[in-house]
Amino acid sequence: MRTVGEGSAPGVIERIYADTGVADHAPTKRPNRRGEQTRQRLVAAATECFAEYGYSRTRVSDIVSRAGTAQGNFYRHFSSLDHLFLEVIRPGLEDLVAASTKRAGQDADLASLVDSNIACLRAYARRRHAVRLLREAATASANDGFERLWTRMRDDFVSRIHHWLDDLARGGAIVEGDHTLLAEMLVCLTEQFAYVHIALPSSTPRPERLVELGTALGQAWFGMLPRIASA
Repeated sequence: MRTVGEGSAPGVIERIYADTGVADHAPTKRPNRRGEQTRQRLVAAATECFAEYGYSRTRVSDIVSRAGTAQGNFYRHFSSLDHLFLEVIRPGLEDLVAASTKRAGQDADLASLVDSNIACLRAYARRRHAVRLLREAATASANDGFERLWTRMRDDFVSRIHHWLDDLARGGAIVEGDHTLLAEMLVCLTEQFAYVHIALPSSTPRPERLVELGTALGQAWFGMLPRIASA
């Protein structure tokens, strides 16, 4: 089992998986080289199947057929379809956490806010299937752990923005006070804007469109910050 730093993006996702109770136990035996290759083929095939069919319509038989392996091999590596689903979306969730964490320490000037929002939307675009799939699983799965996972991911984002706002206030860039609702509003704006314009469309937005979207989002953030008159 890999060891990850608690504050790193993989560490954050590992902790969230554990705290929300969605993480299945991996097989006790470490696979050999051939087994690891089979496992990676299953993950790659599942990534394609989930992106093509969605969470609700993907079957184990779809995955093993695309991976070119027997169904018995599936259960040598994964305890359930949900277990494999979590492996498929994990890199995307880690990438999103890493992108949003980089916001910490940013200045509150317009250029910095535009740059940070463009970077976040680029990461979102790279991982848009993971976002859409988790949102589907949270609403459609009988496994209520996915709803907890979605909520916890969102709460984690709000918490990081709240800390960022408090840091800006301590640095004299914005007015001091309770930034709880402001953090919530910024996250609501960002997640809905990104979901509608990036996750839902049939194709990934082109680079210039992401710049346009990130610029608009950065301008909105800039306008919502309670600035000190002399700042």
